[in-house]
Amino acid sequence: MSEKIVVLLDDVLERFEEITECWEQYLNMATGEFVSLSDGSYIETDEELAEEIENSCDYLRLPNQRDIHEFGIMENFAAATPDLLKREKLFHALRGRKPFRRFKDTLNYVGLTELYYAFRTLALYEMAREWCEENHVSCILRN
Repeated sequence: MSEKIVVLLDDVLERFEEITECWEQYLNMATGEFVSLSDGSYIETDEELAEEIENSCDYLRLPNQRDIHEFGIMENFAAATPDLLKREKLFHALRGRKPFRRFKDTLNYVGLTELYYAFRTLALYEMAREWCEENHVSCILRN
């Protein structure tokens, strides 16, 4: 049995923060290296890497945009906002067209942008820790 790879939790968190719609990210469990693979929508897919990932048991896919549920993070932040008026404005922004844009505009308007991004980072940090645990990836904190 090969030695278990150890990754920095900060590196996993960084990959979670970089998640975009048209990319999949993987952890090579043999080397500890993270790789990204385009779905071909905007940038041509690296066919060699795609084949390597498909034909190897070493690659573990990280959560993608659908798995992260950023909308849920925004809802949780709104629910945790103690100021009733600000909370109502945030929930209102999440209803209707373009909720992501409206939410971010409302964050700026009510002065909660920094607080939201700290909240989001903590939520992603917890998701990264849980992902490592669920996938038996040993992760450590940076000193």
